[in-house]
Parts: sequence; C-alpha cells; structure tokens
Amino acid sequence: MIHPISCVFHYEVSYMLNAYSKDKEVVTLLNLSREEIEQLKGSMYYCPVCNQPVRIKNGKVKLPHFSHYNNSDCSIYSEGETIEHLALKEVFAKWCEKESIPYELEKYLPALNQRPDLLIGNIALEIQCSSLSTQRLVERTQRYQKHGFIPIWICGKKLFSNHLVLSELVKNLCYFSDSLGFYLWTADWEMKELTLHFHIEEDWKKRVYSSTKVWSFYDGFLSEIFKFPNKSKIYIKRKFKIGELVQGYYIELNRKLYRRDEKIRIVQTELYNNRFHLLQLPNWFYYPGLHIFCCRGSDLLLKVRVWRWVQFFDQNVFEQSELIQVLKTELEKSIALLYELPNIPFETIQAYCLNQLLMYLIDCKHLIRVKTGWKIEAGSSDQKIDDVKEWLKRIENKCLITATPFKNVIR
Repeated sequence: MIHPISCVFHYEVSYMLNAYSKDKEVVTLLNLSREEIEQLKGSMYYCPVCNQPVRIKNGKVKLPHFSHYNNSDCSIYSEGETIEHLALKEVFAKWCEKESIPYELEKYLPALNQRPDLLIGNIALEIQCSSLSTQRLVERTQRYQKHGFIPIWICGKKLFSNHLVLSELVKNLCYFSDSLGFYLWTADWEMKELTLHFHIEEDWKKRVYSSTKVWSFYDGFLSEIFKFPNKSKIYIKRKFKIGELVQGYYIELNRKLYRRDEKIRIVQTELYNNRFHLLQLPNWFYYPGLHIFCCRGSDLLLKVRVWRWVQFFDQNVFEQSELIQVLKTELEKSIALLYELPNIPFETIQAYCLNQLLMYLIDCKHLIRVKTGWKIEAGSSDQKIDDVKEWLKRIENKCLITATPFKNVIR
C-alpha cells in the first residue's frame, strides 16, 4: 500500500525598500508615511535586479516594503529579510541623511551581481541578521574587495544573541586592527545602539571575552565611527589566571577523551600519529589556556605541527628573520586549520598566529634568547601525566596579562 506523503512548501518572501517604476525611475518607500505609500499602490513596480513585478506591502506589523511574488527566482532577493533587517537599513539610511552623507540604498552592482544594503562611497554596508554559509560570505566579501569596495558587515541582534560564544558565521564577520585586535560590529534595533566589540579573545572552551564601545543611533558621525578601529588610541588590559584556565582545560580534555568525544578523537589520532598522547603533551600545548582565535576547532592541531619543527631543530640557533620566515612557512602549510576570516588579510592572520605561538614558546622556555639569535630547546619528550600535574601546581597562582595593542614579541 502506498501512503500519500504530505509536502509542505515554504517560501521565503524577500523584501526591498526600492523598486523601479514602469519608466525605470527609482521609487523608494523610505521616509514616506503609510498614507503616502497607500497612494502608490495603484502603479506597477519592478525589481531593479531581475525586472520581475513586485508589490507594495504596507501592513501594520512590518515596515512598508516591496516584495517579490512567491514564485520569484530572483538571484539577489532570494534571501528572506526580517523586520530587524528592514528596520536597520532604514536606521543607517536616515543616519546618512542626518549627516548629509551621500548614499545609495540597495544599489545593485551588476559587475558583482550583488546588492549592498547601503553603498556609501566605496563602503558597501551589509547588515547580516540571518544565517549565511561561510562560502557565500567569503564570495560576497571577496567580490567587493576585488572591485575596490570596502565591505563593512554589521551583525544583527538575533545572530549575536549569545555573547558568550561566537558562531562560525559571526567569527568570520570579524575584523582586525593593530590598535584594537579582533573586533566585530553589531547593531541592536530595539536598544537603538551600534556596538563595537573589540579586543576579542577566547579561552580553551571558546568562551568570549571582549571590550565594547557603544553609540546610540544618530549620536556621532557615522563616517568617523567606522574609522574608529584604526584611529582609536584606547589601551585595554585583561588579566587571566593561567592556573585556573590550564587546569580546567586539562580536566576537560581528560573528560572528553574518556567519553570518546568525536572531535577529541580526531585530535588524539593526529597526536598519536606523531607519537603523542593527549594527556602527556609538553606543557606548551596546554599553555596558557587561551585559544588561538584564528584556529578552527582545537588549536592543538596547529601546535603539533609547530612542535614537529621544534623537535627537528632542537638545540639549533636561528637568526630572528630566519626564525620568523620558517614559522611563516609552517603557517602557510596549515591554512586549512584556520578560519576563512575574509575581512582580514591572510598576512595579518599569519602575523597574529606567529606572535601568539612565539610568545607561548618563549614563556615555556622552548625559545631562548642568545647573542646570535634564538635557541630552540625542545626539552624532554618523555612527559608523564604526573609531570603535567606537577607543572599545573607550579603555575596555579600565575597570571597572564593580555592587551591591545597586542604586544609584538619579536621585532
């Protein structure tokens, strides 16, 4: 007997604030009253991208907007927009108008086949309020960059609802500046605030630590606000108790290994292939209990590759420039272990990772400054669990100070 299958089709209706009239003139609903919008309903309007008919929606719940019909196959407006997205587009458009900043709302760029929410000179402002694949994010960002635009991604409230952990998408929306480190733009349409989260760091559990600077909507010059990350003179210090972090990290690794956690088994397999055990690693692997921000998954996979190099060149002395170049090459080989981070040049990611790795190697005395450069000290590879526990006792009261601007260990 064949049972009928009930199929439910879900259509994501896409919204826009601009459309073309039949005479190809741009008609915008921005700044119009609902009464004025009602008077526009009798005419025909068309999508500026696909030229398909669109209709005006002027209900009482959502902001007035143009909408494709459900059978639309428009390549640009196929992603559904939320009330939050529409509201934030209106906010930034009005912010530009308040300051007499020339802008174009939902400007379609045919050479890119993309439409930023706002185009402000060469700044492509994108407000991201819903899920987006990493591949799509990278493609869109790189197209902007290739054609001379500067993409500024602003994360909506729903996407950034959990401030304690960054999703993969939100992490890939981050930027980096020498003065503020990793930073992220977010906007809260209900609180009416634009926020810059900066000096972003993660511990071993990928719990997020950050500082913030908040601007109320329309308070301050928008053009200056977007320049803030590169012009700021703010100096931030953050104190971590290394003993607590590393102790918690080690206990968690032990627990996950015992429970056969799938992700930890992958890490353990890689370590085993290099004749290591997850709980008997040189101390440097666990230190300082902070996660290297650029690393996808566990940063132990990156550390083991660097450690192979440390073991191979044990007791060798490298000149500073030679040391940096060799480790840069190791990082280039390990690019698959890093997040895409399309808003940050790879050279910047590379420099950050290099600085963190060198700082940890120096702190754990595997890199020692000598007259002719830096000496490699791998030490004993016969680490026992009791040795790790003894080391944990020795560092239980030690602290780590992190800061922006980031300390450059080797100049």
